[in-house]
Amino acid sequence: MIFRALYITAFIAGLITIFIAYQDRNFSVLQTVQIPLTIEAVSFSKTNESKTKHGNLIWRGGLKISSPHQRFGGLSGLEISPDGKDVLAITDKGLWFKGRLGYDQDGDLLSLSHGQLSSLKGTGGTALTRKKDRDSESIAIADDGAIYVSFERRHRILKYANSLSSDAEPIPFPDAFLNTSKNKGIEALTWLPGGCLLAIPEHVTSLQDQSKNPRPEAQDKLIQAFIWDQFSWSSIYLKSNGDFLPTGLSVTPKGDILLLERSFSLLEGFKASLRFFPAEQIQPDKTMEGYVLATFEDQYAVDNMEGISSRLGPNGETFIYLLSDDNLSFTQDTLLLMFEIDKEFSVTYLKQRKPVGLRTTGCSKNRSAYSAALATKAF
Repeated sequence: MIFRALYITAFIAGLITIFIAYQDRNFSVLQTVQIPLTIEAVSFSKTNESKTKHGNLIWRGGLKISSPHQRFGGLSGLEISPDGKDVLAITDKGLWFKGRLGYDQDGDLLSLSHGQLSSLKGTGGTALTRKKDRDSESIAIADDGAIYVSFERRHRILKYANSLSSDAEPIPFPDAFLNTSKNKGIEALTWLPGGCLLAIPEHVTSLQDQSKNPRPEAQDKLIQAFIWDQFSWSSIYLKSNGDFLPTGLSVTPKGDILLLERSFSLLEGFKASLRFFPAEQIQPDKTMEGYVLATFEDQYAVDNMEGISSRLGPNGETFIYLLSDDNLSFTQDTLLLMFEIDKEFSVTYLKQRKPVGLRTTGCSKNRSAYSAALATKAF
């Protein structure tokens, strides 16, 4: 009986391996195509459908998304337009995904329509058909509308004028990643106030706290992140969060950082954590500590959460959107979830903030253009 069970397990594992290999075969360039979408509403809690608050977040609706189109899935980096109507995402097969969001009368997430897929291009307009070339992970939209995309396997960051661009411009890559493993590259990107790019890898390392005012816990595990000021890279450090690893970044309308993190085990499945880092902590060579807004385990709507975006609501709320990567697997789901930061946290945190004149928001380069650019960010 034991040998039979082992044989069946090995057979199933073999089928899964073959299926993944099939999904990862070289793909031809996909011109812009409209795709049908099937949408199913999801509840936040699997055990209590009436639950709407968790940690410092308030549930504002969720969707499970699928499509019969063979190239749909594997969604990763995410951007939501300032008015909340447009979705821009990338897939880990080198595709752009666009869609239109709909809301109910209370402003809760209700629908996703007008699905669209198209291929990313490489430098010189080259096609990204090979697996090692097209593993796009995260996106960040700059003040001028340019889109930065990070890639794993062949680690690099490419800059696109927009999502329809037929060409891409490479930017210098941090030296620390030239020899890193293929699946431990830049997993999270966001554009900082003042015109800088923040990039965070999917790994934690034990290294000495590099802040100018080292603390006794300086040997704690840290996440080394990188800030690109359009001329050079500098380092910044984040305290690690248990077994969680970074997967997505977003800057709030007030210039604070939201970091999405994920953990996985065979026994407990996927978990996700969302951390909040005040703007005044974003300084090169410093260590950021942040606050955990919420942690999501199996009893909640959670999968392989990788994408995050945020925007300002009509009444001053901060809305957060989370996106899961289904790895093109029939055992996982593509989820798009919407939350609001609890006003109690916002009020408590605002009381602790430094006066505006004493804060350092993002990087110091060209900060005056940030607010105006944020309001006009478009896809």
